[in-house]
Amino acid sequence: MSHIDPIVVSPTAYDELETYLRKQTWTRCTIVSDQHTWAAAGSSIAERARRAGLTVREIILEPGEVVADEIRLLEILRQTTPTDELFIAAGSGTITDMTRFISFKLGVPFLSCPTAASVDGFTSIGAPLVLKGIKQTLISQPPRAMFADTGILCGAPTEMTAAGYGDIIGKITSLADWRIGHLLWDEPYDESIALRTQKAIDSCVEHRHEIGKRTATGVETLTHALVESGLCLVDFGESRPASGAEHHLSHFWEMQLLRDGRPAILHGAKVGVATVMIAGLYERIRQIPREGLAERLGSVHLPGISAERDAIHSAYGSYADQLIHGSEFVGIDKDRLRDVRERIVQHWGDIQGIAATVPGAQDVAGLLRDAGAPTTCSDIGLSAEMENAAFRYAHYLRNRFTSVKLARFLGLHS
Repeated sequence: MSHIDPIVVSPTAYDELETYLRKQTWTRCTIVSDQHTWAAAGSSIAERARRAGLTVREIILEPGEVVADEIRLLEILRQTTPTDELFIAAGSGTITDMTRFISFKLGVPFLSCPTAASVDGFTSIGAPLVLKGIKQTLISQPPRAMFADTGILCGAPTEMTAAGYGDIIGKITSLADWRIGHLLWDEPYDESIALRTQKAIDSCVEHRHEIGKRTATGVETLTHALVESGLCLVDFGESRPASGAEHHLSHFWEMQLLRDGRPAILHGAKVGVATVMIAGLYERIRQIPREGLAERLGSVHLPGISAERDAIHSAYGSYADQLIHGSEFVGIDKDRLRDVRERIVQHWGDIQGIAATVPGAQDVAGLLRDAGAPTTCSDIGLSAEMENAAFRYAHYLRNRFTSVKLARFLGLHS
C-alpha cells in the first residue's frame, strides 16, 4: 500500500504543514512554483516553512506557458544544489510532475501542495513529461505527504476544477479499456484497485453539480477522488487504472499542439472530451452481434508493417522512429494476430459486458456539462481533422490493448 502520510485536504492545511515540518529532521527546503502559484500558495508555504525553522529557497519559474519538457526541467534543475534535502511542489499538475521527477532523480523527498483540483497526479508515482516531443509517463516517486488548502482550491480558475472532474470522468473508459487489455492481451489487472477507482468516479458523479459550482463540498469531494485515483496508481505501480484510450487521445493532441506552437489545453479538459469519443466507440462495439463475428474479424485486414510505419511517420514526423521501435503492435506476428482474434470470439460475451459498463456518449457528455466541463473538440478549440487524427494515430503512443485497438480488429473506423 501507499505510504503518503499525512494527506490533508482542509482550510487549515498549511498550519498542519508547519506542524508536520517541525516534527521532521529537514533543515532546508526548496519550493517550486510559477508566478501565479507562488502568489496563490508558494509565499504562504514559504512563511510556514521558515516558521518551522527551515531555510527556504524559492524556484519560481519564468513567465510563459509551463510545459513539463526539457526546457522547464532544466530551468528547475540548474537551480538545485547538492545540499537539497526536500522539495515542495506549490502548483497544479505540471509543477508537481516536474518536481516529482527531479526530486526522484536527486534522491530526495518532495511534498505536494496542489493549488487546484485539476489532475489525479498529486499523489501518483508517474511523471507525465514531454521528452523529445513525445508525451511519456516516467515512473518516479509519490510525495512524502500532501497538504491541500481548500480555500485555495475553491479559488482556482473554474476551468481547472472542471478539468479535474474531466480527468475523473475519464476513468469510466480507462477502467473498461483496462479490463479489455487484461482479457485480450494478458495485461496486469487488479479488481480491488478497479473498485476503488469506480468509487472515486461515483462520488464525483453524485456531487457533480456542486463541483460545477465550486462549493467547498464539491471541491473537497473532487480532490479526495483525485487523491484516491493517484493512490491507486501508487498501489498498482503504473497508470493503467486511470489511463486508457481517452488519455492517449489527450496526449496525442498535446503533442500536436506543441509541434504546431499552439497554446496548451488543460489535460483534464482534453481527457473529458476524449472520454465522450471513446464512449461513442463502445456504443458501436455494443451494436456488433456475436453472429458472424469470426467472419467479420477474418475479413478485416490490418495494415502491413510498411503501411503502419508510413502512417506513424505522417502523424508524428521526427518522433515516429522512437514510437515504431518500442511498439508491440507494429508488425504483429501472425500467431499473435490469430490468438487475439480467437480471444475476441471466445470472450465476446465478456467484452459486451465490459462495454455495457460505459454510458452512452451523450450520457457522458451530460455528466461533463453538469459540472461545466467541455464535451466536444470544438469546445476546446480542436478541429474535426484533429479529432479524426487522434482516433487514427493516438493508440501508437502506448503498448496497451484498448478499445481503439479492439475497434481496429473489428473494422471500426472513426
